[in-house]
Amino acid sequence: MDDRLRLIRYLYGEDANDAAVAHRLSEDGDLYREYERLRETKKRLDDRPSPGPDAAVVDRVVETAQAATQDSSVPSHADDDRPPRSPRRTWTHRLQAASAGLALVLLAGLAWWELPGASDESAAVSSETAQQAAPPNAQTRDAATEAVPAWNEREELVRIHRRIERLQTQSTPDTWGTLQRVDRTRP
Repeated sequence: MDDRLRLIRYLYGEDANDAAVAHRLSEDGDLYREYERLRETKKRLDDRPSPGPDAAVVDRVVETAQAATQDSSVPSHADDDRPPRSPRRTWTHRLQAASAGLALVLLAGLAWWELPGASDESAAVSSETAQQAAPPNAQTRDAATEAVPAWNEREELVRIHRRIERLQTQSTPDTWGTLQRVDRTRP
């Protein structure tokens, strides 16, 4: 690239290697004089006012636009326009509102159902005190009787009770055998 083009790019901030151009300007006097001449020309061009259109041209454009708006069939007054009306409420909008309300009600019901109540806390406290006072076998029986739901089907109740007793006998520590200690000093 020739020096003159490089100087023009440097003046407009387009040269990627600004340091090299500045170094060359400091070493070469002819190149620096060329740079000063180009900088002065750029300054005069930047300071020059931009030309505007002739006043007659602007007047003709405004007159043509005014004539076009008068000839059109679009009403120019607000009174000529149609009266305002309320927006349409379609069934989809109504169903969306109803489904959002239903979802809120379901969420509130689910939160009420899942939150522990005061009666649950008092039952838990009374069962803990009863388990502490009773012997170990009585604790498991009390827990089994508290876990039985209150319904009136005797056969189902007996079946669940037998299942609970079988699970209790199978889960005693004796069926697991003795636990062996692990020595962590040996690998």
